Amino acid sequence: MGFKIHFPDLNRRIESGEKETILDSALNAGIDLAYSCRFGRCGVCKILLLGGKVEHLSHGKFSLTEEEKEEGFILACRSVPLSDLILPWTHKSPKIIS
Repeated sequence: MGFKIHFPDLNRRIESGEKETILDSALNAGIDLAYSCRFGRCGVCKILLLGGKVEHLSHGKFSLTEEEKEEGFILACRSVPLSDLILPWTHKSPKIIS
């Protein structure tokens, strides 16, 4: 059984497949999320989780830091829903320190 993923910015709700990543669920439903490597190495698919719980699959420690996780960010390519979710379609990038 999958979970619902709600994208309020798009006024869309989609169903995730069992053990399917957020990225795969979105792409299968025709929602174009940003991504590149699909393996949790690049961080392009980083998105703010507005509601719900996910399982974080293995990923590079630089693509999603512990601090970013605490702030609510996830990697769409390496996160599997554990409940219904609320996600923005567009998101602000994490702080860049220059």
